[in-house]
Amino acid sequence: MIRRCGGQVRAGMGAPYALDFGAVLALADAMGATSALLADVLPHVEPVIVKAYQEQSENAD
Repeated sequence: MIRRCGGQVRAGMGAPYALDFGAVLALADAMGATSALLADVLPHVEPVIVKAYQEQSENAD
């Protein structure tokens, strides 16, 4: 589930800045994942995913 949520981002000014928790939790529900556990884990995973997008963007320049 965590791997799949990387595409559910909020972006502005051409770069992702956060996960769209509503979309991630909807995806989790569709996949039968535990929403309560994800709600606890997502705030810790979000900075890692956003940082990876930022690094990827910097390396593309």
